[in-house]
Amino acid sequence: MDYTFLGFLFYLFLVLVVGVFTYRRNKDHSDYFLAGRKLNPWIVAFSERASGESAWLILGLPGAAMASGLIEVWTALGCVLGIIFYWSFIGKDLREKTERSGSITISDFVAKSFPENETLLRLASSVIILFFFTFYLAAQFNGAGKVLEVTFGIPASSGMIIGAR
Repeated sequence: MDYTFLGFLFYLFLVLVVGVFTYRRNKDHSDYFLAGRKLNPWIVAFSERASGESAWLILGLPGAAMASGLIEVWTALGCVLGIIFYWSFIGKDLREKTERSGSITISDFVAKSFPENETLLRLASSVIILFFFTFYLAAQFNGAGKVLEVTFGIPASSGMIIGAR
């Protein structure tokens, strides 16, 4: 067994331990989705980015850089500046407003902001999220399959199943 595979197994074990530990601390949906609003803003920012970049950052950006060359530095720089802008100018205000309204998600916040159309807004946001996340998750599974195939020689289809868990 090589060290990369051992490191991967250790990572999976660590994620499992953290999951069990936090499961015991969660009392409601707010604890699960927002960590009870107790996290440092930098932790929240890094967590959001880790979720948002996923396979795109690991596979897509390096692939674009290999295909296009150094010009892709501008893509990375644009992403970083956009993220800094968002967290500096929008994130704090959004957090304060969602906390005041008791909202857990952006969809919840928008629906509560327009109570006369609350049901329609919740339905529309659910359909939009379901549609786009279907493609997003498919890309993540595909990325996991490719990474595990290249790194460990696991067939891509098996890698997708492992990545889905």
